[in-house]
Amino acid sequence: MRLLFLTILAVMATALATKAQEAVYIIRHAEKELTGDDPAITDEGKARAAAWAKMLEHVGLDVVFTSDAKRTHQTGAIIAETLGLPLNSVSRANTAGLIDALSFDHEEEAVLVVGHTETIPNILESLGVAEEIEVSQTDFANLFILLKPDANDPHLIRLRMP
Repeated sequence: MRLLFLTILAVMATALATKAQEAVYIIRHAEKELTGDDPAITDEGKARAAAWAKMLEHVGLDVVFTSDAKRTHQTGAIIAETLGLPLNSVSRANTAGLIDALSFDHEEEAVLVVGHTETIPNILESLGVAEEIEVSQTDFANLFILLKPDANDPHLIRLRMP
């Protein structure tokens, strides 16, 4: 029931967006293994990525962006494959490159960005969010929906997956 409510809310949020940038949806990669320099996602993470795909299937996403880390790529790949979307990767150190891609190459689309605890606040700030955002290292359930990201005062909705 909660998943249905969150899906309906996300669809409504997308409907409010202007024709410029439809909306930017941002999630953290799914649960990861605790060893290695570039850990993969766990079975729990694969299940979460599939749940994200189910939750986001009706919001009208056009493309998925991930960082160059294995865990974001795997999370994004599950979502993109399930929804039949293209998957793009940008270096996690290149927030400016991501923002350029969103602003110029996908300016009229609804985009999902799969990021990290340390990149999500920078991405949101670069898209005009003034409030300070923190994402805990143990939290994989946040969905940030940014409406009118190219406006002077973008609207941020923060939801949580149950």
